[in-house]
Amino acid sequence: MNRKPPEDLAAEFVRLARQNATLRREVARLAVFRAMAYRDPLTGLWNRRFFEERLREELSRSQRAGAGRRFSVMIVDVDDFKRVNDRHGHAAGDAVLKELGEFLIAHLRNHDVACRTGGDEFGILLPDLSAEDCGHLVGRLRVARGEANATREIPISVSLGTASWPEAGDSVDALLNHADHAMYAAKRRRKSRERQPSATERSSSRGAPRRTAARRSRAPASVA
Repeated sequence: MNRKPPEDLAAEFVRLARQNATLRREVARLAVFRAMAYRDPLTGLWNRRFFEERLREELSRSQRAGAGRRFSVMIVDVDDFKRVNDRHGHAAGDAVLKELGEFLIAHLRNHDVACRTGGDEFGILLPDLSAEDCGHLVGRLRVARGEANATREIPISVSLGTASWPEAGDSVDALLNHADHAMYAAKRRRKSRERQPSATERSSSRGAPRRTAARRSRAPASVA
C-alpha cells in the first residue's frame, strides 16, 4: 500500500480547507439571496411568496398526520390605511406598517409565521393552533392593540379574520378565502358600530323634534 508523503497530505488538507471555506462563502451568499427573495424589505417580515409556500407545506404535513393535527391562518388588514397616507403622508403610513410588523412578532409565538402579504395586509400561519385557540389569540391581540394605541399619536386599527384546518376547508385557497371573508366581516362590523349614534347623540336627536314642534306652535300662521 502506497502512502502519501507527509508534505502531500499537508497540501491535501490545505486544499480541502480552501474548498470548505469557498463552500461556506457560497452557502452564505445563497442565504442572503434567499432572504432577499422571501423577505419584505419594509417590515423585515416574510413576504407573500414565503407565506404561501409555508402554508402549502403545513397543509401537506397536516393531511399526512390526520385529523388529530390542527393549524390556523390569520389575515390582518389595517383599517382606513389610505386615510393615514392621505392625512399624514406615506412616511407615516410606512411607520404604521413597520410598527404593526413589530407588534405581531412581539405577540405571536416563536414558531408562528408572520408575513406581509401586500399593501396593508398581513398573513400569519399558526401551526398547532385550533379554531378555539385561534379565537382566544384574536381576543388577546385586540386587547394588546388597544393598549398600544393609548400611547400612539396615530392609532392603528386592524381587522382580523381566521380560518382553521380542517373545519374551514381542505385546500390553501379554501382556507385563505375563509379567513379573508372573516376579515371583511369584521371590518363591516366595525364600520357599522362607528355609524351607530352614541347615547348623547340619540338623546339629542330625540329632543330635537319636540323643540321643532314647539317652535312651529309659536310661529304665526302663513297666509295662503
